[in-house]
Amino acid sequence: MAKIMIESAINGNAMRKLNPHIPYTPKEIADDAVATCKAGAALIHFHVRNPDNGEWVQDVPYYAEVYRRTREHCKPLLWPTFPFGDDPAPRFQHFIELSKDPATKPDLGAGDMGSVNLVAYDPASKTVHGSNFIYKNSYDTIRYFLEHSRELGLRPTLQIFDPSFLRAALIFLEQGLLTEPLLLKFYLGGPELPFGLPPSLKSLEAYLDMIKGVRCNWFGATLGGDNLPLVPTIVSLGGHVRIGLEDHQYAREGQLTNPQIVQRAVSMITGMGHEVATPEEARRMLET
Repeated sequence: MAKIMIESAINGNAMRKLNPHIPYTPKEIADDAVATCKAGAALIHFHVRNPDNGEWVQDVPYYAEVYRRTREHCKPLLWPTFPFGDDPAPRFQHFIELSKDPATKPDLGAGDMGSVNLVAYDPASKTVHGSNFIYKNSYDTIRYFLEHSRELGLRPTLQIFDPSFLRAALIFLEQGLLTEPLLLKFYLGGPELPFGLPPSLKSLEAYLDMIKGVRCNWFGATLGGDNLPLVPTIVSLGGHVRIGLEDHQYAREGQLTNPQIVQRAVSMITGMGHEVATPEEARRMLET
């Protein structure tokens, strides 16, 4: 049976008031990345945070410390986030700075392939938070991310928040800026983040219908909701799995840790007769 890759997004912008296990300091982030990798995650996505208050920051020394500490113990495919803004150059600069040293070079580039309204929604109170915010990525911005990922020799992970994002990725593939196999992350909007398509079989089938004939590795994720119930569907369709405390904090489900979430996904995957890919196997899968 096919081997399944697991990506864990270990912290994002989520705060400890929702789950005390969310890592803030570089050491905490690295320790969590190591434990989560040993639990079965081959890919790790992370943000760096102000060690004192957990605020999202972009300090290259913090990023570098996470890379060095993590790689002392294991070698997952580590990739950082990038911030919001209108100018793509400062948003991508940390990829360039980190790539100057092999010890801190990211394992993947990245590109968020379009613009989207990202609001938080509380279904219980029916209230919306962040209603003025638009996450903007023009075609020129996307091209900047993809061109510079290519210059650095990094295969970009392509974040797909709705079908228009996937259409953009396919255009860049037709233009030759992207090469197969594509690395696609299908982000489905859970009840707390009502964007794009909902987490369901039909949503994934709609995406898969758009990439017929395209060689790719795709991951299914639920942002603002628990992705674990969708794991069997993702795997049965030939996909890989993204989970983690960035995407859902399990505040009402026992405040799980990242390694515990990964362990639950591993149990589902192996119970279906599949093996979970190691970091070394994932590297080979993403290139062939």
